[in-house]
Amino acid sequence: MNDDDSEAAEHTADITGGRAPDELTEREIQELVARCPEQQRWAFEGWLRGVRQLDGDPIVSLAP
Repeated sequence: MNDDDSEAAEHTADITGGRAPDELTEREIQELVARCPEQQRWAFEGWLRGVRQLDGDPIVSLAP
């Protein structure tokens, strides 16, 4: 990423209140989870938050 890219990202973060443009708000997450079938909600919410795969398995970082 060059300096122009980082400046654009910083400007976008300023506009969106410090979050990434594609990052969901807590309210958006809750609305999407509420539309999901009850049996799958726990896995879907974890997926939306980036902590689970859609099959329910935890996302494991390979970084040391």
